[in-house]
Amino acid sequence: MPSVVADRPRDCTSCRIVGSIGLVGIGGYLANVAWQNKTFIGKLTISTMSLAFVSLGVARYKQQYPFNRKEESNKNA
Repeated sequence: MPSVVADRPRDCTSCRIVGSIGLVGIGGYLANVAWQNKTFIGKLTISTMSLAFVSLGVARYKQQYPFNRKEESNKNA
């Protein structure tokens, strides 16, 4: 039985751009919140979350893991 997820078309460029801008924007907001935090542990925690969201935004734009789609080489087999 073929997978429904594997049969979906690849993302269009505008969808990737909007998704990546959203993730990078969340990361930027969290970086701003981290600067306003008064405790070192709070700054470290929120900065780590910010870095994670920015990294996900870049990965989304470049279609890397976890956003990549694996093409099946033997669909016609």
